[in-house]
This record gives sequence, structure tokens and C-alpha cells, in this order.
Amino acid sequence: MTKSMLLAAASAALFGASAAQAITITVTPTLAPNAFGSPSYSGWVANAVQAMYHGYSSYGDPTSPTWFHAQSTVGASQGIVTGFPSWKGFADPGTKFGAAYANELGNRMSFSLRITGDDQQIAIGDLSLVMASSDPDNALGYTFAAGGYNYSTEYQGVLKGADGMLGTGDDVFVTTGPNTQLVDAIVGRGSGNSFAAYCTGCTLAEQQAEINSTASYWTQFGGGTFTGTYSIGGVTGSGTFNITAVPEPATWALMIGGFGLIGATARRRRTMATVTYA
Repeated sequence: MTKSMLLAAASAALFGASAAQAITITVTPTLAPNAFGSPSYSGWVANAVQAMYHGYSSYGDPTSPTWFHAQSTVGASQGIVTGFPSWKGFADPGTKFGAAYANELGNRMSFSLRITGDDQQIAIGDLSLVMASSDPDNALGYTFAAGGYNYSTEYQGVLKGADGMLGTGDDVFVTTGPNTQLVDAIVGRGSGNSFAAYCTGCTLAEQQAEINSTASYWTQFGGGTFTGTYSIGGVTGSGTFNITAVPEPATWALMIGGFGLIGATARRRRTMATVTYA
């Protein structure tokens, strides 16, 4: 190989590496309201998308369940969706958090995202996600393959306007059409997964016991992690939840009062229901 050929090969390799690195994926772990029934969900989504677009770690009213904010450390009881009113591990959430929370249905650990292509355009149809938890059964593990994501109000493509800059007033947002459309950035509320607690016709004490029993799964491992890794254009970006196994202070009385929650752990290990949301 001649010297000129070597130089050309080196230049091509460098250009290829630069092109790949032009894509940046930022993943923000956050506790989302339950997409299946929580009244705050649509408002939370709007705040999440705005936060990702602007690169903020929080957005909205901190006193409202629609508030978006980064949260990578969660108590085991906080990231559970429910079939009865709850919020961050507490049944009857209106009593603890206020009337605005009274009809919420728990929280899902989610991975909000912001992808920028710099000078390299991207298409949401090429986006994929692998979620994995550290427990031996990978109980929260789930995969969304490329081709499954589409442009919508919840996953928006962004095109630079005439000024050639992202984040300015002339940006164009893509919310419909083929998922093969090329854009300069993608912002979205993100996918997630959580264990689910259901208790039809239960008393308030029984609802709280069901949350605690579900959360107690993590005590046998001393806690754990839950990671979401997005991939597009040969580039990956991850976010991780650190799940602590220590019960919320208000749940100790229930656990000590004879519900046998820790003993239920082994029985629930392979039957834990999860509720994934793309």
C-alpha cells in the first residue's frame, strides 16, 4: 500500500469515527405516573418532552404529579404501578401528598431521552432499547427492537430551522409520518418498566400491604439496579436506577404488624407482574 493510500485509509477511518461520535444520547431516569389510568400522565408527558428538548433535569410545577424531574435513586416501593390509588409507595396518596394526587395509580421507572445528531441526521425507526435489572431473574428486563418507535407528540423529531441551530425558535417538530424520516434530534418521554401491585376490593391497609409485599422482592438482594440502554446509529446511551431495599418509614408498622411481607418474597419471585410501556 502506497503512502497516499495509507493516508486516505487513515482519513476515512477518522471521518467514520467522527461521524459515529456525532450522535449523542442522553438518558434521564425518572419516575413517571402510570400510563394506564393516572390522570396526570398526559401533563407529565408534555413536561418530560419539554425538559428533554431544552436539556433540563426538571420541568413543571413541583407540587403537581405532572412535574418532571430526574430521579436515579428510588426506594423499592416507589417504582411500582398499582390498580388502586397510590403514589411513590403510599396507598391513599391524597392524604399524604394532597388532593391532586388522590387518583394516581403508582409510578413507573422510565428512561427519558434526548438524542442529537449534530451534523448527522437520524431516524426514530432505527432506535432500540434494552432494559435489564440486576436480580438473577432479570425480572424487569425487556427489549424494544429497532422499527418499534414512531414519531408522535411523546417522541418528537426535531429539525433545525434556517439558522442551522437546535433549540431556537425556528426548529421544526416532527410528530407524524414514517419513522424513517431523518431529523436532527429526537426527544421523548422514554420507555420504562415496573412491578405491579393489584388488590381488588381490598381495604386501605391491604392495599398498602400489597405495595410493601411487592417491594420486598428487592430485600433478598439488598436492593439492585435497573438500566435502560438506547442504541441508534452504532451509538449507545444508558441511564440507571439504584433501587434501595429499605422500606419507606411509614411502611414499617405494616411490616412489623404481622403481614408476613418478607416471607412472601420467595413465593412471589417468579410470579411478579411487570407492566412495560414503550
